[in-house]
Amino acid sequence: GDDQLNKLRGKVISLHSNLIKDFVSTYDSAFGQAVLKSLFEVSDLDKDGKLSRDEVATALRSLGFEWLKDKQIDGIIKRADTDENGYICIDEFCAEAPRTLSTNLVKLAKKNG
Repeated sequence: GDDQLNKLRGKVISLHSNLIKDFVSTYDSAFGQAVLKSLFEVSDLDKDGKLSRDEVATALRSLGFEWLKDKQIDGIIKRADTDENGYICIDEFCAEAPRTLSTNLVKLAKKNG
């Protein structure tokens, strides 16, 4: 009945979460770097080679991470912006994105589970 269905659902969510983490862990491969570069380029709406806070927020929400509040987005940007110039360059993006994606893709999978 319901108990078995909930156990099965939990197992599927767990497997899916592990798959997401395994995919994100490829970030340092040639394929992973190409994916991150593409994601950066799509997020760079004004094509100036850097991401503003608004571009980061838009990108995160377009991925379905609607639960992220302004404070959390500001935290992601603060962590990523290692040169503290107020923008995220491609290198900063490639360093931070795997952590942010891993955490939030798993949340998205559970939400949509």
